[in-house]
Amino acid sequence: MLLLHVAASTRSDKDKRYAIRAHADAMTQDVDSTVRQTEAETESFLQRLRNDERRSTRFLLRVLTPIAILLVIWQLVAYVASRHLQSPIGLLDIVEAFAKLVSEGDTEGRTMVEHTGLSMFRVALGFLAAILTGVPLGIAIGRYRIVNSILGPVVEAIRPIPPIAWIPISILMYQGNFLGSQVFIIWIGAFFPILLNTTAGVKRTDTVHLDVARTFGASEIQVLQKIVVPSAAPEVFAGLRIGFGIGWMCLVAAEMIGGGIGLGHLVIVTEQLGRTAETISAMLVIGLIGFLISYMFLYIEKQLLRWRKEVSI
Repeated sequence: MLLLHVAASTRSDKDKRYAIRAHADAMTQDVDSTVRQTEAETESFLQRLRNDERRSTRFLLRVLTPIAILLVIWQLVAYVASRHLQSPIGLLDIVEAFAKLVSEGDTEGRTMVEHTGLSMFRVALGFLAAILTGVPLGIAIGRYRIVNSILGPVVEAIRPIPPIAWIPISILMYQGNFLGSQVFIIWIGAFFPILLNTTAGVKRTDTVHLDVARTFGASEIQVLQKIVVPSAAPEVFAGLRIGFGIGWMCLVAAEMIGGGIGLGHLVIVTEQLGRTAETISAMLVIGLIGFLISYMFLYIEKQLLRWRKEVSI
């Protein structure tokens, strides 16, 4: 009996030691797991910090570098102009002229906001007309050979004519209607980039996708909606961005026709009156608006076409 009691006591002590060791091992594993998790979270946090730092550096480079380049160009132009002008235009003169145009207006009392608003309205009308005509026509020319054979030569014959050359025709077409003439010139400038890019995008549609759609009995409407248009979307957006840029550049030519108000009109009038600072301030507003809208198109394109891979580094 004594031997049995000693054996049972020894076995109980071993079980306790085993239990204590297992508990210690479990605690060690929990500690190791906690340490690894903490290290992973720390590394993830540090990686986020590094990514944020890289993004901040890239943002500063993208913002500060163009500004620095513009300032250098400005200094070079001012240095060259100082040899021919008795009083060269400085940055402070531009700021003062811009503030005066915003608060007091030009010689006719129209402020920079009024000029900008009406110019944006004209460009919006011309650009919208270019979209409504250029995109459908580009899809038709790129998709159907008969349309391409009929309209392709016509487009290629008219396309090389610069928009400013259409000013006399626009005046004859819209006699007394300055808005119609201006919108027409802007439409001419934006139409052809949109048309050509849309046509190129449609023609680059993968024929394998078209064959699969025909095999499954898709109709022509379904092929256009599900395959052709999505495939051509990157080129269409590129055409929209380029078309708006050219249409915006045609603004000065369009407002040469008349109308008495607009950024292009402001540039021409202030230049004729010898108010160089006001002329340059209007030019800078034109450039800034074009820059912001171009980046707006890029942002919309990235949001809508997330599947598109970029190869830029």
